[in-house]
Amino acid sequence: MPPDSPFATPTRRFVRRWAYALSAAVGIAAVLVGLRLWTDHQLDAPIDVEYAEFLDVLAQRSAQARGYRASYRHHFGRDAVASRHFEQVCATMLRMAESDGAAVPSSHAAMADGCRRLIPKYAGDALPRD
Repeated sequence: MPPDSPFATPTRRFVRRWAYALSAAVGIAAVLVGLRLWTDHQLDAPIDVEYAEFLDVLAQRSAQARGYRASYRHHFGRDAVASRHFEQVCATMLRMAESDGAAVPSSHAAMADGCRRLIPKYAGDALPRD
């Protein structure tokens, strides 16, 4: 039936006219939802082993850092630090370790420098919000 046929309903004409645009919009929405789910999954994933080892060293050498890590584990109910929380946890634990007088091993100097740059951004001792 031609689109201009007197028997074509307004709904059919609308669907025929906008079918490609509607399907493209649905496809784009599906891609955006999938991307959001994937990024949330990546942010909640545990940090890499090298980063976890650095935090372990800080916790071993500092009572304050060890207490902060225990508070994190209790608050979030997980043993590993989530990727989204690493910057804040690293900066806070490093500041606590340095205030306790703990020395960072030279093998972790680059990691310590990176976390040290974040200390002004995360000045308090609060746990991450989310």
